[in-house]
Amino acid sequence: MPYIVRDESGKIIKASARTLIGAELLPHNHPDVMAFLRGRGQDPTQIEQALGELRRTDNEMARAVEDVIMVLLKKNIVKMTDLPKPVQDRMAFRVKQRVIIQDIYDQASARVS
Repeated sequence: MPYIVRDESGKIIKASARTLIGAELLPHNHPDVMAFLRGRGQDPTQIEQALGELRRTDNEMARAVEDVIMVLLKKNIVKMTDLPKPVQDRMAFRVKQRVIIQDIYDQASARVS
């Protein structure tokens, strides 16, 4: 959602993806935002396409971040206790789920041998 600044008449004079002091937040597809962008020669559909790509890759990015955290933990660069409690809980839960998955594969493979 962009931060927008309006003039005295309520017309948008500035929009930014970054925080602007005294600005209001509007959805990317708000008619005022769309009109502002079009009036400045920009194509608002490009924002929607970029947002769609970000959403599409969210799961991949989450896994990449998880992998980076695990590498940092294994190399003792970061300790689990350095992470905020909610992150510790999520990481512990995800590690437990991955162990369950691996155990199932290991047990299934042991029966075949």
